[in-house]
Amino acid sequence: MTVQPKRVLLVDDEEKLLESIARRMKVLGLEPLTATNGISAIEIAMRNSIDMAIVDLQMPDMNGLVTITKLKEIKPDLKTVLLTGHGNDKVKQATESLNTLYFEKEEMGDFWRFIKGLDTNGKVVVIRPSASNGGTSGASGGGSASSIEIHSQRDFAGAPYPQTSPTTPVDRAGIDTPLRIFGETAVMRELRKGIERVTPLDCPVMLQGENGTGKERIARHIHSRSRHHGQRFLTVDCENLGSDQFVRQLIGYGQNDLYEAIRSQSGMFSAGQVGSLFFDRVEAMPLAMQAQLVGIIDAIDRSKADGGQNTATDIRILAATEIDLNERVIAGKFDPALYDRLTFFKFIIPPLRQRKDDIPLLCSFYLRQFNDEFKKPVESIDPNVIEILSAYPFPGNVSELADIIERAVILADGTTIEKRHLPERFLKTGIDAIALPEDLSTLAQLENQYILKVLDITGGNKSKSAEILGISRAALWRKLKNIKADAAPSPESIPQP
Repeated sequence: MTVQPKRVLLVDDEEKLLESIARRMKVLGLEPLTATNGISAIEIAMRNSIDMAIVDLQMPDMNGLVTITKLKEIKPDLKTVLLTGHGNDKVKQATESLNTLYFEKEEMGDFWRFIKGLDTNGKVVVIRPSASNGGTSGASGGGSASSIEIHSQRDFAGAPYPQTSPTTPVDRAGIDTPLRIFGETAVMRELRKGIERVTPLDCPVMLQGENGTGKERIARHIHSRSRHHGQRFLTVDCENLGSDQFVRQLIGYGQNDLYEAIRSQSGMFSAGQVGSLFFDRVEAMPLAMQAQLVGIIDAIDRSKADGGQNTATDIRILAATEIDLNERVIAGKFDPALYDRLTFFKFIIPPLRQRKDDIPLLCSFYLRQFNDEFKKPVESIDPNVIEILSAYPFPGNVSELADIIERAVILADGTTIEKRHLPERFLKTGIDAIALPEDLSTLAQLENQYILKVLDITGGNKSKSAEILGISRAALWRKLKNIKADAAPSPESIPQP
């Protein structure tokens, strides 16, 4: 006799998030039905038999509480769960009166443990943090055979899961990194909102941005706020994967495959459980290893679907790139299967020159940070300095700005950072140092022209140019390669060492 999969109605106005949750529920053997608003949810409930509804609180026109009320009018014994980003006592009381389980989205780090599926008695089993871990008590839904069961926090296999608190993560890879420091312009607020939504979801995330935009810092933030935060954060610079010695160190001298290295915990994976594996500059990963990474991601998904019994593959994959990988896919230089798996959630981090209103905020943040670090009495930054920095294109982005403020704090002999504390490139000609032709049509062209101007001034010395630009020599080489490919300048326009 074939067992009919339980139908779960998912209601959330975030379509990308909805698609992700629905896809994982299919893996768990459930039949998800999706709606992006309360009215659509009610129409689906009237046409279909559903066993459970998971509803987001904040939705336009009809919020989650009203939606649940209407759904229960259609089916009074429907098991319901309310999800919210910021709950309060009134919301909790309302869920109790509706006999509804209540979950804050901060608890979404356990979302893939949230639905276990069906037990032998045909009950929908919901797993949530225990009350001792700051969780709220939910309604059990009564004692009928189809009721929701509430368990203490545990993993798919039923084994105890380490208690964690999303408000006080301990990141062994580094300090907690709140994303507010990246800026308060509209584009950065939207970026931060998106990142915070996927941070607890335990799925791959791709970060795209120029050198110095803070991709690794964001990756570490995602790690620090996930259920893996007590485990290792391991960064792999894919530009080093062309070195046989580095590959041997990464996967171990007795291994030939990245997946086997992870499974057997050899090489760099032998020092303890890796929670998040961050592939920086993933565009440089050799094609053979790209295929291995596809296998790793698939193995991680299979492990979760099977109950998470293979702890060695209980790893979150994060990746970063400085380019549009789709162009590499079209050119046959990047595995399309890996591209699909890595870019299900993709975030583009804009360069600092495109959000200059964030520069004063970032200056203030780094001033406080380095003031505390070096025990200096610096209290302010001269407005003229802010004006100079706001006119600068920052080829090294946020990392370059941080270096400038760090240097200025060290050199400051009073309570204010002044122009004389800036690097030499600002002192010689000030803003004139970046004066460019008026007919430039894009900011990317402005950056390219500035790089070539610095190379010309240094006589083609790439090490000196990289130092002036505030970027690494490798980053300078990449930018020059892009300049040659995109702008196709004459050979004479790019000085040689």
